[in-house]
Amino acid sequence: MARRLRHALVPLLLLAALVTLVRTLDQHNLVRDVSRDARNSLDPRSVAVLAELDGPVEAVALLPDQPAIRRAVGDFYARYQRAKPDLSLRFLDPRKHGDAPELKRARMGEILLSHGERFERVDELTESATTNALARLAQSGERYAVFLAGNGERRVLREANHDLSEFAKRLRDRGLKLREYAPGRTAEIPDNTAVLVLASPAIPYAPSELDQIARYLARGGNLLWLTEPDAKPELAALAGLLGVHALPGTVVDPVGATKFKDPTYAVALDVAPHALLAGFNQTVAFPYAAALEAAPRPPWRAAVLAHTGAAAWNETGPFSGNVGHDAADEHEGELTLGLALTRPRGDGGEQRVVVLGDGDFLSNTYGASLGNFEFGRRVVEWLAGGDALLELALPKAPDADLDLALWQRLTIFLFFGLALPLAFAANGLILWWRNRNA
Repeated sequence: MARRLRHALVPLLLLAALVTLVRTLDQHNLVRDVSRDARNSLDPRSVAVLAELDGPVEAVALLPDQPAIRRAVGDFYARYQRAKPDLSLRFLDPRKHGDAPELKRARMGEILLSHGERFERVDELTESATTNALARLAQSGERYAVFLAGNGERRVLREANHDLSEFAKRLRDRGLKLREYAPGRTAEIPDNTAVLVLASPAIPYAPSELDQIARYLARGGNLLWLTEPDAKPELAALAGLLGVHALPGTVVDPVGATKFKDPTYAVALDVAPHALLAGFNQTVAFPYAAALEAAPRPPWRAAVLAHTGAAAWNETGPFSGNVGHDAADEHEGELTLGLALTRPRGDGGEQRVVVLGDGDFLSNTYGASLGNFEFGRRVVEWLAGGDALLELALPKAPDADLDLALWQRLTIFLFFGLALPLAFAANGLILWWRNRNA
């Protein structure tokens, strides 16, 4: 009897152990990325951004009810959910739910990310775009890029050729908030200004307005200054505070004459070794630019963001006749077109200033050319303290491209494109001949 009982209990115990094991495995997922360079896992910077988000995050994908598309989106966000389990994903078909509240914030094909009362839209399924949106959600408070207006500056709320309205649209698409501000409107520039933009004023600032800008800098505010060859002399005091001055005249660049048939296009071909330009490999052209020189006063530190080639010079004479490097105050060589200045702040942070020798390159006329808008976008986001918003330089899969030598391509073509089809055709003819003469 005892033996039969033991024989009966052994299968039951084994079955109970198997059920327990299955339930345990079902409740505890173990995922390991064995791909080369762990390219199916999140970049460590993405994980760091997720760690800054306190509380749940909801992703709503506004997509049609197509299983293949939704499965791809689900697989992509699964990487984020493994790092942040309280990140939820749901799908919404706008054609079936036209009254959904999410449609007031996003459109078909976009993904709406929400964290508390804040939200961001993502329109591409890449880690860089998604992590940047999450980084913007993690930033607390309302921070603005404030453009000075009222003294003939380039405007973000006006669409003239020399204005910055197209560039402003790209900044808003990245989640930045913009406003215009007339100096002197209030006693001080608002405290929620992440970056102040001084965009080529045509009318001199009053002494009280210059004092307001100087006090903003003294408080540790970040500044983007788009200057010009004909910048107002009243701004010399501001330049003195930063230790930056412009060379006389306009930059003439033989590279611009060759590439754009216009020698007043100063071309920055090489990427400067600076954090805000990581992964940036586009050409930027600065029409009618001023060359800059820096002698920063400690603790300011200066770094070059853009420069010309060695054959450029600052032309101080008229652009007529035989224009060449022929004046004593003209400097030939690599001329600086953009400078980034930094100094430590009292709160442990870093104050940032960028001075560019041209404002035309971001205007509605020239901005869409080459990498101008992308360069300007990176500058503004870096100044606004959005280090996490810089592009993630994710490693490329080494086996993503098939690169064959010419002889290998010819071999494949001759075999699969000619020899194999001819062999099948010959075989068919032989079978037809045999059947006919059988």
